[in-house]
Amino acid sequence: MNTVPPVEGIFASLEEGARLRLKVARQLAPLIASAAAALRECLERGGQILLCGNGGSAADAQHLAAEFVGRFVRERRALPALALTTDSSILTAIGNDYGFDEVFARQIQALGRPGDVLMATSTSGNSPNVLSAVTAAKNKGMKTIGLLGRDGGALAGVVDIPLIVSSFNTARVQECHIAIGHILCELVEESVFNGVAADSRQPKLHGGGHSGARKVMNWDTLLPRRQAWAAANDTVVWTNGCFDLVHVGHIRSLTEARKLGDILVVGLNSDSSVRQLKGATRPIMPQQERAELLAALACVDAIVIFDELTPEVSLARLKPDIHCKGADYAPPHGKPVPEAKVVESYGGQIRFLPLIPDTSTSRIIERIAANGSAQDLRNQTSANCGAMA
Repeated sequence: MNTVPPVEGIFASLEEGARLRLKVARQLAPLIASAAAALRECLERGGQILLCGNGGSAADAQHLAAEFVGRFVRERRALPALALTTDSSILTAIGNDYGFDEVFARQIQALGRPGDVLMATSTSGNSPNVLSAVTAAKNKGMKTIGLLGRDGGALAGVVDIPLIVSSFNTARVQECHIAIGHILCELVEESVFNGVAADSRQPKLHGGGHSGARKVMNWDTLLPRRQAWAAANDTVVWTNGCFDLVHVGHIRSLTEARKLGDILVVGLNSDSSVRQLKGATRPIMPQQERAELLAALACVDAIVIFDELTPEVSLARLKPDIHCKGADYAPPHGKPVPEAKVVESYGGQIRFLPLIPDTSTSRIIERIAANGSAQDLRNQTSANCGAMA
């Protein structure tokens, strides 16, 4: 006789899973964004994604590798991802010769490269072979993302980005893990191939075309990114300015600022604020063009345009770990720093960057004007000489 399962039990299981996914969304969204950024950076620098796990987590590793190599939603070129769970000859050979704890680590030693990413899944957070894999990945200079359950176990303290689904129900944890994996696939696909036609086979990479445009953010985009950076323990550095006619002094200062942390955010004065600061003839270049030039620099991670004459409001919103100023503001004889109190109020630091003497946008404009006047004089003199002849 056929027995129909009680609808109430099915509903309860689905509802339990939905509640857990909602909890995950509230707790892990910033970390998921950080993980997606790590994957994107890896792929855009020519790296690969390695994945591992046991049992159902092995199936998840293979599933996600297939999404990256094939496609998730849009038509695009294949992305390099490899599940370390699929080659039975390798698994049995390593298991036989070195022990099952080394089945993933040995493959990472052979295939992993600095800058690659390992996505390691363990519903307990304590799988010995996954722990060994993370250790091997770190020794290779790889970034590590953990899809974990329960309290995260031992892996929570060793992976770079722990995505912990806080539940002891293994089935529900696995459901959340694959949901997180799908979100990561979607975020990576959209960010790596941002603005590319659906039938294109090549992504827009940093430094090519207008790919840097996605570094230019409004506050609604930048502030969630800030939360993700904080969750990943990334040090955020801020500097700001007009950057009108970008020159070698700007490049060197931005490069030095980036060395102070993990993320460099540049605050760019809007056209209206530049006019108030520099006069009616400035800026020479409009704000969107200035932002695009800054976005093309590898040392710059994000740009936000602000209208105020000083950056206090922006600093209070972003709360960067380090705020950079030019050496002309350095104590004891430097100019006063109006925003010092704001930075100190949230526990940030102020650092001073070296300046290149006699290098500024104003000096460049003066030299161009002087050269133009000299050329006009030469042209006029030549014309006069010709008339006299």
